[in-house]
Amino acid sequence: MSTTHGQPGLSSEQRSTIRSTILRTRHALEDELRRQFEKYGIYEKERLSIDTLTHLSDEEIHTRRTLDAAIERELESTEGDVERSITNYVREATKTYLNRFVALKAIEVRGLVEETITERPEYGNRSYMHHTVAEIAGELTNAPDDGFGAALDLAYQEIGAEIRMIFEESEHTVIELDAQVREEVLDELDAIDDEAWESDEALGWVYQYFGEEEREEIDERIDDENYKIAGTDIATKTQLFTPRYIVEWMVDNSLGRTWLEMQGGHTNIDDEENCFYLAPLEESLIDRETKPVEEITVLDPACGSGHLLFYAFDVLYQMYLEEGEVPEKYIPREILRNNLYGIDIDSGAAQIAALALYLKAKERSPDVTIPRLNIVSADAVLINGDRKQEVLNRARSELEEEILKQIWRSFDNIREWGSLVQIDDPIDQIVDEHRDTFESKGQTQFTPEGEITAQSTFVSGGKEETWEELKVRLVENVREVADAALEQDDLVEEMFATEVGKTVQLLDVLHEQYDVIVSNPPYLQSKKMGENLKEFIRSNYAAKVDAYGAFIERCLNFAKEDGYVSMITPETFMYQYYFRGFRSALISDANLTDHLHISNRDQAYMNIASIMRPIADESPLPSRYLRIVEADKKPAAANRITRSCRQGEENDQIFTIDQETFAEIDRTPFLYRFGKEVLDLFVEHSNFGDRCEVKQGLSTADDEQFVRKWWEIPTSSIGERYVRYQMSGTNSVYYDYAADYLDWENSGEVVREAGANFRNEDHYFERGASFRGFGNYLVGRLHTEDMIFGHTSHFVSSEEYTAEIILAHLNSTIHRFIANGLNPGLHFEVGDGKRLPIKNKLQYRDAIEALVNVGIDQRRRLSKVTETSADYSPEFFVDVCESGVLDLCRFEDACKAKILTAHGLVDSILFDEYDISRDTQEQMYSDLPKNVAHYPLTQSDYSSSCDEFNDRLTVEQLDPADRKKAVATIKESDEMDLRELALETELSPLTIAALRENHELYTEAEKERAAGRVLSFIVGKIFGRWEPDPSQKATSNEILVFGADSDSPARLVENVIDETFPAPATINEQLTDSLGRDPISWLRDRFFRYHHVDEYKRRGQRNPLYWQLESPEGAFSCLVYYHGIDTNTLPKLRGRYLDSRIEKLENELETLNSQITGDDPEKELLQRKETVRNDLADVREFRDTIDEMIDDGLTVDIEKGIWENIKEWDQYEVLETGLPKLKSSYSR
Repeated sequence: MSTTHGQPGLSSEQRSTIRSTILRTRHALEDELRRQFEKYGIYEKERLSIDTLTHLSDEEIHTRRTLDAAIERELESTEGDVERSITNYVREATKTYLNRFVALKAIEVRGLVEETITERPEYGNRSYMHHTVAEIAGELTNAPDDGFGAALDLAYQEIGAEIRMIFEESEHTVIELDAQVREEVLDELDAIDDEAWESDEALGWVYQYFGEEEREEIDERIDDENYKIAGTDIATKTQLFTPRYIVEWMVDNSLGRTWLEMQGGHTNIDDEENCFYLAPLEESLIDRETKPVEEITVLDPACGSGHLLFYAFDVLYQMYLEEGEVPEKYIPREILRNNLYGIDIDSGAAQIAALALYLKAKERSPDVTIPRLNIVSADAVLINGDRKQEVLNRARSELEEEILKQIWRSFDNIREWGSLVQIDDPIDQIVDEHRDTFESKGQTQFTPEGEITAQSTFVSGGKEETWEELKVRLVENVREVADAALEQDDLVEEMFATEVGKTVQLLDVLHEQYDVIVSNPPYLQSKKMGENLKEFIRSNYAAKVDAYGAFIERCLNFAKEDGYVSMITPETFMYQYYFRGFRSALISDANLTDHLHISNRDQAYMNIASIMRPIADESPLPSRYLRIVEADKKPAAANRITRSCRQGEENDQIFTIDQETFAEIDRTPFLYRFGKEVLDLFVEHSNFGDRCEVKQGLSTADDEQFVRKWWEIPTSSIGERYVRYQMSGTNSVYYDYAADYLDWENSGEVVREAGANFRNEDHYFERGASFRGFGNYLVGRLHTEDMIFGHTSHFVSSEEYTAEIILAHLNSTIHRFIANGLNPGLHFEVGDGKRLPIKNKLQYRDAIEALVNVGIDQRRRLSKVTETSADYSPEFFVDVCESGVLDLCRFEDACKAKILTAHGLVDSILFDEYDISRDTQEQMYSDLPKNVAHYPLTQSDYSSSCDEFNDRLTVEQLDPADRKKAVATIKESDEMDLRELALETELSPLTIAALRENHELYTEAEKERAAGRVLSFIVGKIFGRWEPDPSQKATSNEILVFGADSDSPARLVENVIDETFPAPATINEQLTDSLGRDPISWLRDRFFRYHHVDEYKRRGQRNPLYWQLESPEGAFSCLVYYHGIDTNTLPKLRGRYLDSRIEKLENELETLNSQITGDDPEKELLQRKETVRNDLADVREFRDTIDEMIDDGLTVDIEKGIWENIKEWDQYEVLETGLPKLKSSYSR
C-alpha cells in the first residue's frame, strides 16, 4: 500500500495527454450542447416560447420542458441570472456526459464490461458490444449512428444498477448528443493508452484538468475585476489534486493509527508493506476500545475525486483481512456499504469519486454486487414557494415549523457552504429556546452540558415522541411532499422531489459523527469570497479568514469523541495574526498529534498535513512535527524522514513538543522548530512590544500616483515637495538605498485628500530603524530624520535602545530565525516585530553599536556610487573610478566584505549575549545566510582598513598553494557572490575581496556592468544631469543622435572622459576591454535594453531616464533625456536630425544612381545603393511616425511619472526595444 511498494503514478507525458484530451473533449461537448440549446429555443439572453417552436417533435418538446425545469432550478441558486444559469447547466451536463464516457472507458479497460468503445478489425471496426447489437438486432444499425447508441445504452444498463450516480438519467442527460460529436469524443478518450486508464491517478487528473481553464479565468477576474468567488465557481476554484505520498501519510496516520490503537500488538498494520508512513510516537498513542471494522467510519467532507477515500479502501481491506470476520470476496462490498463516506459540492467530482471506489471494489471482487456507495453531492436546490409552504403546513407545532424552516435555510446556499453546513447545532438552539416549555411540562431530559438528550420526550400534536423520533418524522414529512410531487406529472415538481431526495441523503451524512475524517479542504481567503459564504463563515466559525480554517473546525465537529482528523492545508493557521483566536481554541480543544510540514506558503498551497483528535479535559499528549520544507524532492524526503522514525534514528528535522508551550508566546504561534532554548527567550526576556515603539506607516492608497523614484522628479523638488519614503525596499542590511520619494507638498495635502491612511504620523521624520514587510528573512535598516516610513516598512524606535542596537537585533540570525517562525511566509507584520525578544541589559552594547555603524557607513558608501539612489555623488563616483573602470568593482567588493564581516561579528556577539548553544546556532543557519566573519583573514591582506573590527578577526598566514587553490576556485565560480565564495574557500570575505582585486578575478558580467555604469554617468554628464547649472551640460539639447555630424556621441563621450577623469586613457582602455567592443557601438546596441532599463525600474515597471528612439530597421537611433523633453523636442528631432538625415541619404542615392551606369556596374555600388534605399525608406517611415506624434501633441508630463509617459510613447513603437519585450507581462 505504501508509496515505495505501491503503484507508480502517471508519467508527465501521460498526464499531458489526459490534460489535452479532457480540455478538447470538454470544448467539443460544450459547443454541441450550446448548439442544441439554440435548436430548443434557449439563448443566453432569452428563452423562446414553446408555442413558437413548431419544428420540435412531441419528444423534443418534452426535452425542452425538462430543460426549462432545470434552468428554473438553476435560477434559484443564481438569483435569477439567466446567463449564469445556462452556463451552469451546460457545464454540469458536459461534466456528466464526459464522466459517463470516462467511466465506461475506465471500466472497459479493467474488463468489467464488454468492450463498448474500443473498435477491433475482427468486429468490422466496431466494438464488441456494437458488433453484438448488430448481430442480435440488425435493424438498429439502420439508425444514423449505426446502432452505436443502442450499444452504449446496453453498457450503461449493465453497470448503471451499481453506480447510479453517473449512469442514471437526469435533467443533465436529456439532450441527445449528435452521433458524430459523441464518436469524436469517444475516439479521443480511446486514444489514451490503456496503461494510463488503469492507473489509480487517472480519474483524479481528469477531474483536475476539467476545471483548469475555468480556474485560470477566475484568477484573471480576481486580478482584473477584484471578483469575489461565489456559487458554482467555488467548486471550480478550489479543486486541487492531492499527491499520492500525502494521501498515504494522512490515511496511514489516522485510519491506520486508529486500528493500531485498537489492536496493539495484534496487528501488523504498521508494517512497511501495509501503512509505511505509520511510525507513531509511542507516548502519543492512546488506549482505544476495540470494535468491528464494519463499524469504523471514514468521512471526506470535501472528497473531490476521492483520492483519499480510494487509499483508505486499501487500509480498510487490510483491516478486514486481519479481523477475519468477513469472507475476502465480500470485503469490498462491506467497505463501500459501511466504512467510506464522501461529500462534495461539485456533482461531477462526486461522480468521479464514486466511480473510483466502484472500480476499486470491482477489481478486487468483480462478481460481487455493490448495493450502495455513500458518496453524496452537496448541490441540492430546495425550491421555495408552494412546495416549501406545503411542507411547513404539515408541522404539528410552532417548534416543528421552526425546525423545518431552519433545514430549508441551511440548504439555501448548500452549493457554496457544502459540508460546512451544521444541521444539529441550529436545531438544538431552536429546541433550547423552547426549554422553558419542556421543563414546565417535565417531559424533557437535559445533559450536564444543557443539551437535550436523545431519550427526551415531548408532546407534539397530542402525541408523545422522543427527539430522535421527531427528527425522523420531520424528514419523512418532507419526503411525502416530494413523493406527492412526483404524481403530478410536472417536471418542476419532479425536480423538486429529486432535490429533496438529495437533501435527505446529505442530511443523513451531515448528521453523523465519524471515527476518521480525512480532507484536503477548499483554500479560499475571505477577501476573495462572495458575501454569502463570507458572512456564513464569519457567523459560524472562529477561523474566519480562510475556508480551510472553517473546515478544520467542522472536521473536529464531525469527529467522534476519540476520532482522528487528518487534513492537508496551508500553513498560515500556524502563525498568521488573523488565526490567533483560532489557534488558542485549537490547542485547547484538540491534541495536535502528528504533522508533516512539506513547504512554506510561498512554495505551494499544500503546506502541512496534520493529524489531530478532539480532547475535552484531558492533557494533550506530545506533538510531533516532521519537516521536509527545505527538501527538493518531497516524496523521497517524506520516505527518508519516515524511515528515521521507524528506525529510531536521530534526525534534526524531527521535532517533538508539548503543544501547551505554544500558549506561552503572544498570539500562540505554532513555533515547533524553536525548541526549549529559543522558547525560553520569550520567557526570560522582554519583547520589542514592551521596550520599543513598533509602528505601521503611511499607506497612500495609490503609490503609483504619489510615490516616485528619485530620478523621476526634478532635483529641485527633493526635500521641498518630495521627501524620502521608505517602502519595503531592498534586502540591504543597516541602510537602504534612497530610491523612493513621496509627494509631501503642504504636509501631504494631496495624499490626504485621496484617502491615504496616515498611521502613526507623530513618528515620521524620527530617527530609528525599520524592517521590511516583505522578504525571505528579516532585514532592518536605519530610518533617518528626513524619512517617512510606509506601511510595508515597519518603524521601530526606543528610549532605551539606540537605533544601532535595534538594527543589530533586526538583522541578527537569532531574530531572523524567530521572525521566520512567527511568520514563515514572505510578509512580516508589526505584530511579528513586537513579539521579538530583546535583552534588558546588553553586556557588549558599545561593541555592537560600533560594528553596526561600520555596516551603516559601508552601506552609505555603496549608495553614493549607485545612480538609482538619491545619495549618488558624481564627485565621489569619479574619485572611486580614479584609476579605471575596475576600481568600481574593487570598491564595491571592499564595502560588501566589511558589511559581511560586521554582520557576522554582531551575530557572534548576540549569540553570546543570549546564550545560544552551538547546536541551536547551526539549526538557525540551516536556512538563513551563513556567518562568514569567523573565516581567517590572511596576514598579507590585513590592512589599516580592517582596524574598525578591533582585533576581532582571525589573522593567519596563507600557504602559497592554498592561495593558488583559492584563486582557482574564485576564477571558476562565475555566479558566486562574496558570501558564497567565502563559504567555498573558507576564507574571510575581506581576503576574497583582496584576491579578486590583486588577480583581477571579476566576471565578464561584472566588468560589463561596471563599464555600463561609467558610461551611464558619462551620458548623464553629456545631458547635464549632474550639473547644478544646466548651461554646463556637454550638449546643447536633450537629444543625442548616433551618427550625427555635429555633437557626435564619440566626440562628446571623449570630451567628458578627458575633462572628468584623472586617467582618461585607462578609462578608455578599460571601457573597451570590459564591454568587449567599442564603447559607442555598445552604447547604441546594448545600453538601453540590456543595462539602463534593468537599472532604472520599480516593481512592475520600467522607468528609464534615457529613452532610445529608433527607426523600425535601425537606420536612425538616438537617446533622449527624459527631463529635457518638452513641446519642442519632437519638432527639433524631426527638423534638425531626421530631415537632414533624409536629405543626406537622398543626395547619396542620387550620386549612386549617377555612378551606376553601363551593363556591368560595380557590385559594391549596387550593394551600397540597396542599403541607402532601405535606410531612406526606414528613416522616412520613422519621420512619419514622429509627425504623427507631433500632430497628437505628444510630450511628457512629469506629474504622471516615467512609466505612464513612456507607455504613451511606446504606443507609437518608436523605442529601440518596445515595452512588451522589456517587460513580458506588459502588452500594448
